[in-house]
Amino acid sequence: MGNAPLDPYDCGCGWLEHAAADSSVPIDFDPQTNEYYVKVKMGEIEGQMFIKFCPNCGGDAPVSTRDKFFSVVSMEDRNRLFEFASKYRTKAEVLTAWGQPDENHPGGYGISNPEKEGHAGAMVFLDLMRYNNILPTAIIEVIVRPDDRVNISYSVRPK
Repeated sequence: MGNAPLDPYDCGCGWLEHAAADSSVPIDFDPQTNEYYVKVKMGEIEGQMFIKFCPNCGGDAPVSTRDKFFSVVSMEDRNRLFEFASKYRTKAEVLTAWGQPDENHPGGYGISNPEKEGHAGAMVFLDLMRYNNILPTAIIEVIVRPDDRVNISYSVRPK
C-alpha cells in the first residue's frame, strides 16, 4: 500500500497485495525493488512487466527503489544514443566506429514475428552486441538484423 495514508493518489485498497499472495494470479512482488509485476512466459522465455497502477482502484503502486540499484540515463546520453542510431545503420559502421563489442551474443535478442496469412508466428533470434564503455550512464546494445542493418538501443547501467 506504499504511502497510501500520505498520498491520496497511492493505492490503498490492498488488491495488489492480495493478488501477489494468491498463487493462482500471475502477479508477484519484489521486495528488493519494492515493485509489483505480472509474470510473463512465452515458451521457455520468462519475464516481468512492472505494475505502476493498481488495476482495481487506479491508485499508484508503491514507490520503486530500483534507482538504488541502477543508474539514471542522463538526457545527454539519451541524445547521443539518438545521434548514434541516426548515424550508424549497419554492423560494419558500428564496428568501424567502436571496434569489437565488450560482449557478443549470437542469437541473443529474440523477437516474435506475428502470424501472417494463416502461417503461425515464430520467434526470430538476432545477434546482440553490447558496448559497456561508450557512454557513462548507459550500456549500448546493438541488435543486428539478418541484412546486417542495426537497431541501437540501451540498458541502464547497474550501480
